[in-house]
Amino acid sequence: DVMKSDFVRTIEETKAAEAQAEKDHLEFMTESGKSLAVAEEAKAQRKAQKEDAEDKFEEAEANLDEQTGILTTSLKELLELKPACIDTGMSYEDRVALREEEIAALKKALCILG
Repeated sequence: DVMKSDFVRTIEETKAAEAQAEKDHLEFMTESGKSLAVAEEAKAQRKAQKEDAEDKFEEAEANLDEQTGILTTSLKELLELKPACIDTGMSYEDRVALREEEIAALKKALCILG
């Protein structure tokens, strides 16, 4: 009789332990599923942010290349025009006198036309 009661008790304890283990396993799987879903969402957000950053980088790089080209062209033009502006072969006084003559001629033309 004692052995039978021990056996019944052992069966009940085993069933209770199995039920508890099943409940613990279900809770673990639920929590693991939640954690996995959160991790996958975070991964998707990081991937989207990375793609957005790469797109912005490519756009900025293209803009930089374009602006560099414009700058290079402008500098070439400046270097081509610089001698014409600086080295006229005339002194400052000569340029002032020539300008004054031109202004006087324009005033005279204005008087004739007016």
